[in-house]
Amino acid sequence: MGLSFFIPFSGSRHTVKDYIITILSYDWPLSVKQIYNQIKKKYSLGITYQAVYKTVKELISMGVLEKNAPHNYKLNLNWLKDLHAYTELTESNYYTKDRHNMIMGVLDAKMNGSMSLLVFETLFDVEKYLYYLQKNYMLKSKGGVICIHHSHEWRPLFYLRAEYNWAKKVKELDGNIYILCSGKTPMDKWCSKIYKSIGLNIKTGVNCAGISEIMVFGDLVIQIFLPDDIKGKLHNYAVKAKSIEDINLINFARDVFEAKTEIKVIINKDKKLAEQIKKETIGYFK
Repeated sequence: MGLSFFIPFSGSRHTVKDYIITILSYDWPLSVKQIYNQIKKKYSLGITYQAVYKTVKELISMGVLEKNAPHNYKLNLNWLKDLHAYTELTESNYYTKDRHNMIMGVLDAKMNGSMSLLVFETLFDVEKYLYYLQKNYMLKSKGGVICIHHSHEWRPLFYLRAEYNWAKKVKELDGNIYILCSGKTPMDKWCSKIYKSIGLNIKTGVNCAGISEIMVFGDLVIQIFLPDDIKGKLHNYAVKAKSIEDINLINFARDVFEAKTEIKVIINKDKKLAEQIKKETIGYFK
């Protein structure tokens, strides 16, 4: 049975479920009788023991509670993790939606079940949002695997310190980053050397990122759909440079990052798809 996505305190009036979750959030494990006594003592509710017993059983069937012993109960840690992941993702989406009224760059933001569609005005705005996700979502759990598919590598040219700090933090959390890059130009190879030097796993010249660039972590699959004009400009800068010194970074930033366009980013919470992409990506390094 899958975990229920019950959100406590979601109504104007607290329910018995809410009180049970609140009590078990700071005192556990407890028997039904102990839970009932605390509800009566702390909240002075006119509720019967049978009602508490029935609600506890319902929360167990929903995956919110689990047995700690034959007659004791506590919160299900898997439910707590799912709830945390949901609130983190929702926070990031609300952050993006609110920016529409505060900062230029976000053209639209929609949510449909487990999928979010975000539309950005520039690649620079996309990168700012992805770094926000890295800081506020990716770097919150230990032992995670992050997989990335890019058409070309360029980030160390502009964000070397940020990339270094990100890689360092992932390593401190016992995580791993695997990057596949379809390009194999001098720019791609130079960036690859930088990534390898800071402990990332990367391969260039791999057939990937044909339709979209991809980032995968946890159960999330993020697809970045670069418009043909931006993709073409990025490719031209990559293939024309015989060395890093040939790249005019000012022009690069102006033509690629700051160009006004519409870049769609789809965030999909799909555990099966995420695990499949991770497995295939890691397979390149075995």
